[in-house]
Amino acid sequence: MKRREFLALVGTLPAAIQTLAAAAPAGAADYLETIVKEGTAPGAALVASRRGSVRIAKTVGTCCRLDNRQAPLTPDTPHPLYSFSKLIAATLVALMKQEGRLDYSDRVSKHIPEFTGGGKDAITIRHCLTHSAGLAKVESKPVHEAAGWNLARQGLCAATLEWEPGSRTAYHGWSGAFLAAECVRRVNGGIPWAELCRTRLFEPLGTKSLSYELPAGHAAVAIVPQPKPDKPFPKTLEAAFGYAGQPGAGCFGTLGDALTILHFHLEEGTWNSKPMIAREIMREMHTVQYAKEIAAARAAHEKPKYETWGLGPLLRGDGPPCEALKWFGFYHQKSSATFGHAGIDTLIGVGDLKSRVALVFATTNSPGPTDKTVTLRNKVTDLVFAEMT
Repeated sequence: MKRREFLALVGTLPAAIQTLAAAAPAGAADYLETIVKEGTAPGAALVASRRGSVRIAKTVGTCCRLDNRQAPLTPDTPHPLYSFSKLIAATLVALMKQEGRLDYSDRVSKHIPEFTGGGKDAITIRHCLTHSAGLAKVESKPVHEAAGWNLARQGLCAATLEWEPGSRTAYHGWSGAFLAAECVRRVNGGIPWAELCRTRLFEPLGTKSLSYELPAGHAAVAIVPQPKPDKPFPKTLEAAFGYAGQPGAGCFGTLGDALTILHFHLEEGTWNSKPMIAREIMREMHTVQYAKEIAAARAAHEKPKYETWGLGPLLRGDGPPCEALKWFGFYHQKSSATFGHAGIDTLIGVGDLKSRVALVFATTNSPGPTDKTVTLRNKVTDLVFAEMT
């Protein structure tokens, strides 16, 4: 990567973490070249840091944009963050807890009175953030516009429970984060979600590219996954991203700004020496919520019904790693304080509270079968942690 491109990346990070980054050591950065050379993806990007200092910043290959199917991939390229958005949404929920506006134990119906009936009254914000609400299969709807948001809320209010809330975990693609976000909106007078995130989180952290709205420079956004040759090419970003605006899937931004979200977690809620979220609230986010149930199942030589979810991030936790960690890219890490989130099969963000290493890795198209994606992600994470710890 050219020096001016590298400096452009560092320039996207807040002053608190703008340090002169050392040259990328051999290993993870070189592996990106292999990913593109072997045709696994047309482009790949990685930013990684330790203690707020960027040590690796690499972009290789191309991305697909509305104006160019093979545009050069740069540090300034906005990416769809997909489910990494859930970590962002959960961070804003934690900020609302800090302000005393809501609590994790609040029932959703306390803030959304129409969300009731059929057992849904038992669902709490904690259930929503730990994929244990029992609404995993509810069909998603576009929420970029207010009308779509309202339809999505109405759909969840009419939905039927799939299991008793809190009795197990299974990945909620959009419903849990949406309900938590709607609770946040309700305690803020109905302010749109995108505006709340911008004013309460993104602007204080200096993450100018992060947005739940479609980016203003539409042509610059990487369309990921890339449209298949036999399918119509999208004419607008709205057509390309049905999840736009979704609290758990619809944030856009550069990898550098996504890394800042991880840095904020590694700083345990303090930014530029200013406490934004109390340390104990951040630590609760990073505590396995169903640890007792998991330990009891293991002691009985049974497969746990729960995964190692915190309040937003997936956690490494103690004991044998859960299978979900493979997809999230940190299955081989030993530190119980490792956490992160994936964005479909094209992006991961991983951090470790002990070593304070963090990384965001993305490809500009789907790598292929699940086993290939799992191998790719874990190798990148393993290389970064081996180089930095």
